[in-house]
Amino acid sequence: MPAVRQKLHSSPCPDFRSQLFLFYALPDIGIRLTPFETSWLALALWGGAYQTEVFRAAFEAVPKGEVTAARALGLPAFQTFLDITLPIALRIAITGTTTTAITQFRSSSFMIVVGYQELTYVANRIVSDTFKVFETFGIACLMYLLVCSILSALSRTFERRLAVPGLGVVK
Repeated sequence: MPAVRQKLHSSPCPDFRSQLFLFYALPDIGIRLTPFETSWLALALWGGAYQTEVFRAAFEAVPKGEVTAARALGLPAFQTFLDITLPIALRIAITGTTTTAITQFRSSSFMIVVGYQELTYVANRIVSDTFKVFETFGIACLMYLLVCSILSALSRTFERRLAVPGLGVVK
């Protein structure tokens, strides 16, 4: 009978348990965080974990032949890293980094768990006061769209500036 592998749970948003732990358990050891600090610390920890994986994969994707060639030419290991590995890995990581940043921004709406009043919460409050659902959420949607579009445009700009002719297609 084959061994059963347990699939690790990965969440596309900050884990509620981490937010609740940061907000309710840390005061027991003397660390008190505001809802703002808790929310952004949870987002930073979650986003940092994903960004770490993006960069790990980017460094692993650097062709070993490039590093071997640099070492064969007599470049020291640190110089090889700075001149060969790092520039290639950064180019590879741009897309994943942008995707994670956009997901992280969109996931900020989950920060209401600890009482942080972010864009979606404020939109709900405005709707409950004015009953203008489409206008309010339309504006909130446009704000999310604007920020995500700016992040995407910056990503495309970085990709174009860091492009090396013959090493992939940049539109």
